[in-house]
Amino acid sequence: MEYLVAGLVLVAALTALNLVLTVAVARRWRARLSAPPAAHHHDPDSFDRDPELGIAPGDRMPEFTATTADGATVTRDELAGRPVLIAFLSLDCSSCDDSVPEFAEHARRVRDAGGQVLATVVGVDAAGSELAARLVGVADQVVPEFLDAPVGTAFGVRFYPGFAHYGPDGVATAASVGLQGLGEPARPSVP
Repeated sequence: MEYLVAGLVLVAALTALNLVLTVAVARRWRARLSAPPAAHHHDPDSFDRDPELGIAPGDRMPEFTATTADGATVTRDELAGRPVLIAFLSLDCSSCDDSVPEFAEHARRVRDAGGQVLATVVGVDAAGSELAARLVGVADQVVPEFLDAPVGTAFGVRFYPGFAHYGPDGVATAASVGLQGLGEPARPSVP
């Protein structure tokens, strides 16, 4: 009986240690994802430049398929033929939450120009998050993504919050970490 108790105590101790280490690794990973972009660069000259989102003006929109919060499917082909504003946000990024009001203004202008707005939210509980709920009235489609972020990965996004404008031809016209690099969104089309 003593060996059984000792074995159970040992298993419980190892399980607790495993849990502590897993939580520590997850916290460090989340902190790295939500750290200021300059902290991600190892190039000494990068501290004087704005961080790059991973999307550059002139890049074509990649093929992707995603499921929205309401269960619909959205693809690159469904967005073609009109201006598109895409937001890449993370639950572990305080700047992402702070950017929603300004993003809403950009989204309104894109819609006024006949465009569409897509927002992705990355996190363990992205679908049920407050951030995703706030975006429902702002974006035409809200795509909750787990930590592997398949849509963000398809676009090559490296930092959050990230934003990109695409023209009707599916070519990026502006992209930035934060909204300040987007400039003026698409202008309304003339009938």
